[in-house]
Amino acid sequence: MTAPSFDKLSIRYKLVVLLGLSLGLGLFVSSLVALYSTFAAERQSSLRALHQIAAITSENMRAALAFHDAQSAGKMLAPLHTNPHIRYAFVEDEHGQLLGQYLAPAMPVPDATAWRARLQPHLGPQDGVRDGMERAHHHVLYPIDLDGKRIGTLALLADNEAMYAKMRQFVLLQGYASVLILASLLLLSWRLQLIFTRPILQLLASMRRIGRSKDYTAVLATQRTDEFGELYRGFNAMLQEIRQRDEQLSRLATTDTLTGLANRGHALEALQAMATRTQRRREPLGVILLDVDHFKQINDSHGHSAGDQVLRDIARILQTCIRAYDLAARYGGEEFLLLCDGADLATTAAMAERVRASIASHRFRLADGRALQVTVSLGVHVGNAGTGSAMQLIEAADHALYRAKQAGRNCMESA
Repeated sequence: MTAPSFDKLSIRYKLVVLLGLSLGLGLFVSSLVALYSTFAAERQSSLRALHQIAAITSENMRAALAFHDAQSAGKMLAPLHTNPHIRYAFVEDEHGQLLGQYLAPAMPVPDATAWRARLQPHLGPQDGVRDGMERAHHHVLYPIDLDGKRIGTLALLADNEAMYAKMRQFVLLQGYASVLILASLLLLSWRLQLIFTRPILQLLASMRRIGRSKDYTAVLATQRTDEFGELYRGFNAMLQEIRQRDEQLSRLATTDTLTGLANRGHALEALQAMATRTQRRREPLGVILLDVDHFKQINDSHGHSAGDQVLRDIARILQTCIRAYDLAARYGGEEFLLLCDGADLATTAAMAERVRASIASHRFRLADGRALQVTVSLGVHVGNAGTGSAMQLIEAADHALYRAKQAGRNCMESA
């Protein structure tokens, strides 16, 4: 599997693959160690068995060597045919002369002669018990002493078929066991990956759902106390930050920073929505446009901070005079806009008069302790279905406002 293909896999399959590979590698290494240990044990067992045969045979061979009885030596080697793995055996006297030998039927004479020639250098009078293991055979050179004097040497050559048969059986059993263990480990790795990936996949699904719905009020509940729990809590904290940021941006986009009322842009959007709704329902829509009288004189005489305080106080008065479903907005400078949803002329005019009277009776306290009397002029217009666009409603209210100022201010006029 190439790296790009692996990268495309889901994290759950990546974990299964990685866990499976790790477990498989561990199983492979442990099998190799077990195989080597078994081979070493079988090697020692084969050599030990051949040593035992050599020890018994050498005891019986001592008298034949002492009397140089070749016939007896041959008879003592003959019982070796009962062991099908012994291929060749011979005994020499202390001078290196062949006294007797045994040759298995499957052992060609040239091969036996070659083996004896190979072992000849290791049959010296000073050598002790020697053994060796090759790919196909193992051998033992066993010295025979009498009264502390070397009188001959016994050599046994056996094949490794018994050892390889046990090794093949072990490999077969190990293979079956490895397949069973690997299948169990893969099943275990699948269960383990569920433990690790389920919270990640749940978090990913929640992120996708929130990304589609833009619902940042969601909270991901979890009872976990590990790193996954910290991940969930971190995600919830991020959602809270996004929610607070969006709320702040929404306020900045729709709210006038000085008065806390809706700004001009938001008011126009709301007016358009109200106008569309009232036209569909054939209901009236009241629009009040008001302007602070002589506001420039307030700024010139008392400073802009005093003017800002007057605007903030007027905004609070407007909020107390309108209904819960109406909208008060700062339309620009010292102008304010009131949208009266579903209000006819009488209701709108009554609201405008309530606003005028409340402002006129209010004592505006400045930071230096002085108090001001402030009045406003108001223009009222009520639109009905089919009476024009949203801006036309405001233009009609503005014309009424102009007439109120012409009439001496601190009054209300309707269009």
